[in-house]
Amino acid sequence: MRGVNKEARKPKDNYRIPRTVQDLIPIKRMWKDGIFLVGVNAYSKCYRFSDVNYYVASDPDKAVLSKDYSALLNSFDSNAEVKITISHHALNQSEFEQNTLMDWKYDQLDHYRMEYNDMLLDKAAGDSYNERERYITVTIWKKNIEEARSYFRRTDLELKNKFSVMGSKCEPLNAVERLRILHGVYRSDEADVFKFDEKQAMRLGHDFRDYICPDSMEQHGNYLKIGEKYARVLFLKEFANKMDDEFISELTDIDRNLMLSIDILPVSPDAAIRDIQNRLLSIETNIANWQRRQNNSYNFSAVIPYDMALQRKQATEFLDDLVSRDQRMMYVTVTLMHMADTKEELDSDTERLLSIARQKLCQLAVMNYQQADALNTVLPIGIRRVNAYRTLNTESLAILIPFKTLELQEKGGIYFGQNAISNHMIFCNLSNLMNQSMFILGIPGSGKSVFAKLLIIFLALATDADIMAGDPEGEYVRLFRALGGTVISIDPGGKDRINVMDMAEGYGDRNPIADKSEFIMSVMERMEDGKGVTAAQKSLIDRCVGLCYQDARLSGKVPTLCMLREKLEEQPEPEAKELALNLELYTTGTLDIFAHETNVDMSNRLICFDIHELRENMRDVGQLAITDAIRNRVALNAEKGRKTYIFMDEFHKFFEHEYSANFFGSAWRQFRKRNASPCAITQNVSFVLDNPQVNSMLANSEMIVMLKQSPQDEAALCELFNISKTQCSFFIDVEPGSGLLKYGNVLVPFNNQFPKDTEIYQLIRTDPEDKKRM
Repeated sequence: MRGVNKEARKPKDNYRIPRTVQDLIPIKRMWKDGIFLVGVNAYSKCYRFSDVNYYVASDPDKAVLSKDYSALLNSFDSNAEVKITISHHALNQSEFEQNTLMDWKYDQLDHYRMEYNDMLLDKAAGDSYNERERYITVTIWKKNIEEARSYFRRTDLELKNKFSVMGSKCEPLNAVERLRILHGVYRSDEADVFKFDEKQAMRLGHDFRDYICPDSMEQHGNYLKIGEKYARVLFLKEFANKMDDEFISELTDIDRNLMLSIDILPVSPDAAIRDIQNRLLSIETNIANWQRRQNNSYNFSAVIPYDMALQRKQATEFLDDLVSRDQRMMYVTVTLMHMADTKEELDSDTERLLSIARQKLCQLAVMNYQQADALNTVLPIGIRRVNAYRTLNTESLAILIPFKTLELQEKGGIYFGQNAISNHMIFCNLSNLMNQSMFILGIPGSGKSVFAKLLIIFLALATDADIMAGDPEGEYVRLFRALGGTVISIDPGGKDRINVMDMAEGYGDRNPIADKSEFIMSVMERMEDGKGVTAAQKSLIDRCVGLCYQDARLSGKVPTLCMLREKLEEQPEPEAKELALNLELYTTGTLDIFAHETNVDMSNRLICFDIHELRENMRDVGQLAITDAIRNRVALNAEKGRKTYIFMDEFHKFFEHEYSANFFGSAWRQFRKRNASPCAITQNVSFVLDNPQVNSMLANSEMIVMLKQSPQDEAALCELFNISKTQCSFFIDVEPGSGLLKYGNVLVPFNNQFPKDTEIYQLIRTDPEDKKRM
């Protein structure tokens, strides 16, 4: 094997008997940029890469991903060694609490924060070993650090581009990050207290290995005791004839601290071809000698033995792969280290892993009397001290794919439930998206309102953002009141008043008064039962609106519809008198809820517009008033630098007339510039898909929550977002609160259930049976 022979010619360290636990760590020197010296002229660098949605991808998409992964494997330098590592370790409790749990604000909402934090802690406890990291470590032999650094600069760019094609992100790790990984293994009980300051260590004369080494390490025949933990390293002794692409995922899914590494020694194409040709020549020679012996025995009809024929066939196919199918030959070693608190648990876990391998027609074996060397081989340090080689081509190696499902756990993100595949919690930071607009889609009873309410609760408790909601069915009133928000009941018989002539600083897109004039025209058009406003009437409205704001600047009075009616009465044109008469019912009559100064607390950061009691003849005007109030708040918050979230339930109703449709069409394009995020909630998915304007808004939204869908809507959504049949299954015939989340270009199945024995659940429940029981 030329690759192995070449490996034997690389410079080797003189063996030294370790006298301290520091001596067991095979790192000679390190540099800030993450390069380690791990042997004579041997330099290594480690990269972290993210997961991709392999498990839920369609078969064609899996084939494409496998092809891209094969291209990555083929790109490895034959003068380097590569190690792909999957680390599955316990959740860092202190880091989780710091980054995820809500801080107390010492207000009347802290008991809700306590309930929410308890829920998050319960989810974390149910998924104790929920952190999975993936690394790729490259080791190269160079004369000095400058040459190694130059090589790794090229490798940085190549790996970034190769992983980007697969939808994964690859980033190099610095020295502290690499030490933190090793600290998590050597001191797994103290994984959350790692601290290392290079300058301070140099000033004190400390060895960097002092900060990561365990208190003790005992070597036994088939296991190690690292501090108070027990560890054992296994290696893949026999490969199945036909490997399963879920094999690696199943091995690393047990609830223990474990680390699996695939060491790869790429062989140059010319050396690989010569090696296989020599093997094939040897096989042919053996066959010829066998046939000669048979002929000498006058057995001219003898058939070539099966094992010889099989060797010839396999060698011929392997040579054909190398020559004509763009395959490369690689020597592969697979090792797995797992840890437990007791020896009994360790033995039980070992048997479980061996059983998983047997089910896949593979054979794992324990590294007897080589546990320390095997441990250093597993770790992403960049050395290999286990010579259990297996010869594979690129296609066979690509079956050991390290991907499963993409996790969304962004810092500062909003909680969106749990990944339906891995059970890991989902946190999405909308500020990372180009467009923060959101849709929540689902049939009746799929949990749309509950999902939206949970988002509102999380935002209200965890952030200082302003939240506004349009509530056509009165479902959010109790929630906003419990959170200390303002509920504006838009009802002709009620006391709440909203002034449609209010205009905050920064209102509109161009000329504020012109935009307000256009809005008032739409309002008066709806007051005319949609009959329309003539060109002459529009001119009069525009003139009088300008006069109202001109007088307001001089007198300090707040413009209202009553003032507008007075201005119209002062105009000489008969059309003005007609407009003034039409406004009488809405200014001094029984429908005057939008004609006077606002008398509700519009400064509250939580505002719910309750329009479920609004009469049908005023519903259109009420929706227009809501959209204008939202425009005012967004404009005001943009000047202050505050974030605004807008939730509009029964969204399809706001597209029943032109102005509110145009308003939301503009909002979906421009709200990001004003630090606002609109969310549309609707059960009429067919309407959304059939309306060209809403369909365009949906296609341009980077955050889509797809709860349970009807079969008709399923096909349309799959075509619009290029969703595979496997992914579609996550929003067909599922429980309420479960579905598929589209976040940017990523599709993640989720479920979002909240404990029913909580006060928060009382605020979000909408099921009639639940209400009856409560």
